[in-house]
Amino acid sequence: MTPMTDSFSSLWATRLRQNQGIRSLMEDLGQVTGHPDEILLGGGNPAHIPEAEEIFADCFLALAKDPSLTALLGDYQAPIGNDRFRTLAAEYLSPHFGVTLTKDNIAFFNGSQNAYSYLLNIHSGKMTDGSFKKILLPIVPEYIGYADQSIEADAFVATKPEVIPTGKHRFRYGLNKTDFDLSNVGCVALSRPTNPTGNILSLKDIHWMEEKTQKKSIPLFIDLAYGNPFPNLIGEEEPVTYQEGRTLSLSFSKIGLPGVRLGIIISNPDTIETLSSSAAVGNLAVGNLGVYMMDILFRKDILPLLAKNVLRPFYDKKRELAVSIFESEFQKQGVEYEIHDPMGGFFLWIRFPNLSISNHKLYHLCKDKRLFIVSGHYFFSGLNSDFSHTQDCIRLTYCRKEEELARGAHILAKIVASHQAKSK
Repeated sequence: MTPMTDSFSSLWATRLRQNQGIRSLMEDLGQVTGHPDEILLGGGNPAHIPEAEEIFADCFLALAKDPSLTALLGDYQAPIGNDRFRTLAAEYLSPHFGVTLTKDNIAFFNGSQNAYSYLLNIHSGKMTDGSFKKILLPIVPEYIGYADQSIEADAFVATKPEVIPTGKHRFRYGLNKTDFDLSNVGCVALSRPTNPTGNILSLKDIHWMEEKTQKKSIPLFIDLAYGNPFPNLIGEEEPVTYQEGRTLSLSFSKIGLPGVRLGIIISNPDTIETLSSSAAVGNLAVGNLGVYMMDILFRKDILPLLAKNVLRPFYDKKRELAVSIFESEFQKQGVEYEIHDPMGGFFLWIRFPNLSISNHKLYHLCKDKRLFIVSGHYFFSGLNSDFSHTQDCIRLTYCRKEEELARGAHILAKIVASHQAKSK
């Protein structure tokens, strides 16, 4: 087959073939060889937790014995899910989000990332009135998977965050209200907790933004992949509720089921209707396995207790262990470092203020040693101002075993120590 050249490619295809953070991340996951020296601290896979996996195995066994197995394997769903499952989800999720939902507020997708590819393009690019609308990321760094979703080039705009010192070797990002600008913005998107930093934007900050967005009828998308009601990795912060003007997305990936690819969208009926048209063209139908498993998990009310009694304690313990391991190695090797307060999620966001090479170069040096990390430069889509953190930071998952974390911390600390300027 003749390879595509730029002269025979659309502008969109040409852009997609360029260096993508999300493609790099997922290819790293897919190209793992199983070599005993590989240290997989880059990807977003949840941890394998026996108590959770036993529950999921029971779901599989129940489905295998159920007469509906023939429909699960042999029938299409509707583009955004059959009415029975959407009604179940609406009734189940209503008390968790403080509102009465109906099936017209619910859509299922093959992962929430799939849904965002439609949501972001519905509200950005060239509009029917001839204007060009952008996607505002109000606080960066933000999820790597948003960056290449837009069909139109240069569709993202981001606000440089406030950097707030919170202790020795600690900081967090804050919402920059001074530079918050909705000019030519078609939608606002954020994740809570934020992937990659674990930052959890306060409800007070969210309400402040909504005072601005609602005046201009600009929708706010809140990605709850790590948030409430499951896996509910939000520490002591208050949960998000649903209200007009918000579109919420939930995911089964971070409860431990990334392979079933189920994302749930909660929004107003008009948005759901438009998403149904998009899904029919782009997907034909949502996959069956996720919604059939959801049927069992929701009817038995399993997920809130799983989150409270298993997932949150597990990840809290993992996070504390990982921070201790990495700090110990950094201090042994004389590495200058700052860690973003890990308020939720699966990741550590680490800044090396005296790094004499780029974080992308650091990624490659680590990969040469079979250590997989993610370069932080991918997480600043739409930021057009100078900000040293775009070159200083990396993301690590702490979902791996203690021995793997320890080996990874040792290798990373040695490489950073050997590429550290006295001042920067």
